[in-house]
Amino acid sequence: MKALEGAGTAQTRKVYERHGVTGPAFGVSYAFLKKLDKQVEYDQALADKLWDSGNHDARVFACWSAEEDKVTPKMLDRWAKEAGSSVLGGEVASLAAFTKHGASRSAKWRRMKDERRASMGWSIVANLAMQPKRLLEDGGVSDDELSGCLEQIQEGIHDAKNRVRQGMNTALIAIGCRPSMTKAALKVAKRIGPVDVDHGETSCKTFDAFDAIQKSISHYAAKGKNPTDGSGGKRRRHC
Repeated sequence: MKALEGAGTAQTRKVYERHGVTGPAFGVSYAFLKKLDKQVEYDQALADKLWDSGNHDARVFACWSAEEDKVTPKMLDRWAKEAGSSVLGGEVASLAAFTKHGASRSAKWRRMKDERRASMGWSIVANLAMQPKRLLEDGGVSDDELSGCLEQIQEGIHDAKNRVRQGMNTALIAIGCRPSMTKAALKVAKRIGPVDVDHGETSCKTFDAFDAIQKSISHYAAKGKNPTDGSGGKRRRHC
């Protein structure tokens, strides 16, 4: 906590506030968090203490330092409920996707009326879709499950809540980057067209899914690869 407090700045706090972060926060940059991450081993007891502090920066690092084998569905549900912003929600979703509980948490959270948790559920879909070689028993997701997600996206994206629309669109792009799902995802992307999302005072943008999928595939094809061969196809702890 002392290290985090010492690394915080007022300017970074302002940036986080524009992204919806409220409550206690030091304003620690991700550059510093990545340096700290290299110095700290996974430690669930530490992660629990950091989360319980209620501080935004500490909670982000809690997601990074949690131990995969000790993370439980109950813990993920509590952290998801207590995540006070889309920024922190993204980190909890990334942690969930890293564990074997990702698919089950995604299915549960996507059904919720709560905008943040529903969006987190779609964030997990995007993460898992980019990992086609990940076994189901290891927390992976099948093409059949992703086909069901495509149906939900096609039927409900334009009527979904703001952040959920963003989550669905991101998931659609990620599904389209999985070689076995590209054609199906492109059909859905073409049918739904542009997706409108209000990003508030931030510079964030919502990509056109059809164009994003095609550009990503073309970029990797020039190297004789596909998008899931890149960094997006690796299991990541960080949002």
